[in-house]
Amino acid sequence: MCLAVLCASVLAGCSSSTPTTPTPPTPPVVTSLLPPVNTVVSISLLGDQWIPTNVAAPVQMTARLVTSVTPFEYTLATDGVTWSMEPAGVALIDQNGRVSPLSIGTATVTAKYGDKTGINPIRVLPDYSGNWSGQFLITGCTGGFDFRECGRMMVGAGAGSGTGLADNPFYPFTMTLAQFRDQVTGTVREPRTSGDLVYPVSGIVRVAGQLVLEATANKPGGDALRVFNWSSTTTAGVATMSGAFTKIEPYRTAFGQPYTIRTEHEFTGLSHTQ
Repeated sequence: MCLAVLCASVLAGCSSSTPTTPTPPTPPVVTSLLPPVNTVVSISLLGDQWIPTNVAAPVQMTARLVTSVTPFEYTLATDGVTWSMEPAGVALIDQNGRVSPLSIGTATVTAKYGDKTGINPIRVLPDYSGNWSGQFLITGCTGGFDFRECGRMMVGAGAGSGTGLADNPFYPFTMTLAQFRDQVTGTVREPRTSGDLVYPVSGIVRVAGQLVLEATANKPGGDALRVFNWSSTTTAGVATMSGAFTKIEPYRTAFGQPYTIRTEHEFTGLSHTQ
């Protein structure tokens, strides 16, 4: 009888209990994606060091942290790394490591985490690549066997213009340039009634932003034409260019004696028609 009562009590208790939902484990709290400060051995930076003034979007810099514990390397751009730029005025950097150019020049990007820093030098420079169209004026001439030769060139009609001597002293020309970092190559074309003068050019972009070019062009029936001392500056948007250059044409002869003509040229308003 006692056994029956005990069984009844157990069954009654079992039938009245309600199932419970198991409690999931508490996830760990992640306070930082970076390693502990005391484990960082060094910081290096990744990112393009050559930034055109007309870049379409900010350039991303990334901090690479080397640690003394596993994992030995972390690579990310934000979340605890402090970014700075010196000197001010060349570019801006936000706390996500994104660099926006402001003006032509050089600067240093610094990433700091704890007592460790990493640096990356950058250079902001014009991008001269594309097509250019404009005209130049001969402003000086020396070396001609016939003194009238220089005068004719300085006030003569623009080559291929079809106008009178005094009507258009400007000479049209076009350029097509390609640029990689500070290295520039391309082609210049000067329309001539006797046939266009086309020659390759190459040069560099100086730290201050000037484009410096040199060229050698073979001329029919004469020695090579040298174009040098080409130096030009551009507007902030790389839309127009102005400057000067020198030509040496050592191909002329008189009474069996060779002589060289040197001409100085200036150009303004050379337009970027990329």
